[in-house]
Amino acid sequence: MNKFKIIAAIFAAILFFNVVLSCTTKGCKDIVACGDSTAGDYNLLLKVRDPSRPGLQVLCIVPEGYEYTYHHPWTGKPMVFETKHKFIGVATKNDTIPNIVKAGMTLSDSGIAFGDADTNSNWKNPTRYAWDDFDWIRYACEIADNEDDAVSLMTIDLVDKMHATGVSENLFVVGPNSGYVVEADAFHYDVKEINDGVIVMSNYPKELWRTQIHKKLLIASSFDIEKEEYIRKGGVISLNSLYCVRIVDVGENSIVARQIPFFKIIDGKILKRGTRVKIELGNRETVGDFSVELLAIDDNKARIKLCYKFKAWEDEVMKHIQPRCGSISVSDMINWSRLHREDLNGLRPMCEDIFSYEAVAIYKIPKQNYEKLSSGWFAANHACSSIYVPFHICDNVIFDPYETGEAAELSFELLGKYGHSILIDNFSKVEEVFLYETEVAENTAKDMIANNLSVSEFLTVIDTGMQEQAWLTQQMWMEASNIWDQKNRQEIMGIISGIWIKNHTSSLEYMATAIHDLTNVSESEYFIDKIEGIVLSICELRNETLEIIGPQNHLVGIEHEADSIFVKQGAYSCGDVLKGGQLLADLSVTGAERNEMADLFPDVMSVFLTMFFIIVFGYRPE
Repeated sequence: MNKFKIIAAIFAAILFFNVVLSCTTKGCKDIVACGDSTAGDYNLLLKVRDPSRPGLQVLCIVPEGYEYTYHHPWTGKPMVFETKHKFIGVATKNDTIPNIVKAGMTLSDSGIAFGDADTNSNWKNPTRYAWDDFDWIRYACEIADNEDDAVSLMTIDLVDKMHATGVSENLFVVGPNSGYVVEADAFHYDVKEINDGVIVMSNYPKELWRTQIHKKLLIASSFDIEKEEYIRKGGVISLNSLYCVRIVDVGENSIVARQIPFFKIIDGKILKRGTRVKIELGNRETVGDFSVELLAIDDNKARIKLCYKFKAWEDEVMKHIQPRCGSISVSDMINWSRLHREDLNGLRPMCEDIFSYEAVAIYKIPKQNYEKLSSGWFAANHACSSIYVPFHICDNVIFDPYETGEAAELSFELLGKYGHSILIDNFSKVEEVFLYETEVAENTAKDMIANNLSVSEFLTVIDTGMQEQAWLTQQMWMEASNIWDQKNRQEIMGIISGIWIKNHTSSLEYMATAIHDLTNVSESEYFIDKIEGIVLSICELRNETLEIIGPQNHLVGIEHEADSIFVKQGAYSCGDVLKGGQLLADLSVTGAERNEMADLFPDVMSVFLTMFFIIVFGYRPE
């Protein structure tokens, strides 16, 4: 009898630890691709942020030399910090300057990108002054000169010396030379370097699994453990753990399984985990904390494959990634950020409904010129209802809606109107144009750097122009969802879905056609106005970049003024003008040498004079 009491006491103690040590489920997901896994001489980091500080997600620029005061992680005494390296972060609105910047992912002018994913360890600084994950990232981001420096700051400084943090983390550091995954809490850490290959992780430990006794006892003896066994009806299978899966019934072509014990305590709440799950032969289902796959049924015995559900999740994500290894690009990362439950065999989606505010950043770190050309692609809210927009670390400003939270709010509303799948194809067309134009612009920027020219203003114009174009495009789709007449709505959606093709030059032609078609559709004035805005933005982007890289500055302003008159008067001929003056348009994105541009003065003047005569003699008000 005493033996049973002891066993009962041990089990009760384990459940108590589960109450004390469990914490709220987090939803960050990260993918690192380095070296020979990518399509070029660059490394990539994707982070999907489901923020522990909920709210609209924004981009924020923290300049070099910025000073602020923050508290010591144990005593609470004020400490003065100075930002050595400019960085651009993704943070919750109001977690930006002048407040303490609490960015969940960042990019610094050292060419280092940072991301994280919380894990549920109780090895933490217990004081009320303990630092959080954002402090962890900020401390390293603002002073690290390279990847090794960043890892040292995160581990030796903040773990060995300061035991600073009140959370445990998977930290991701990606630079021009390599990437790192740092699993850490306030007292332990493990560092894994990635020179070549891909890593996928979320909110769980791997190497530090052994330090989290409550997880090790309750779920599995290690993260990677898998088992395959024949189990009869009423039998159980476990991962060398206390929690296990019982086979409740075995049929001809299916089984019924449930996790036992059939409850789990999280944040003091008793949650049922023992729901009975039917699994068809050859299929996989999630049963509580486990992934259960039914491989075969033989003589009333079921052959079961069992693993931790997040091990199964990693394997499913890697099935999408593996065929692209050796040629992984930003475009691939965008696609993977939009994987849904049905794409991942019923497992956790990359784009999740359970989090209202879910931003994504994809960072591209080139091996050369990383201090200027390191870049990011930002989805302000869920990736399925956002157009990814580019930014570079050398950018001077961000287009306002992406700093104020308006872009995130718009994406949030679009998700409510359209759901997860309807907008993807249309938004992917816009991103295809942006990716093309950004690559061309970066090639131009490389030439400018080689000639000792500053690229900050040039790339700022490129990036803010595309941010504005994405904003206007998303506004159109929001307005289209509010059209009451179904026939009208479908006709307008059909037209606006076709305005983005390949690059800016091609898109201008389709936009001109769209504006013409919309004039014959009722309730179309709003959409005509927005497309005109996009056309003007493209024209302005091209003219401003030409002004930056070319000698004929006095012509550029006049030409943009002429473009504006064309569009606003209803002639919609900006595309025609650019097509007629194709050489001028090409110059703004191909980085022609200054001496070549000087020879083109007669051609530029010819375009300008042609436009002048069209405006003066060709336009007649109604």
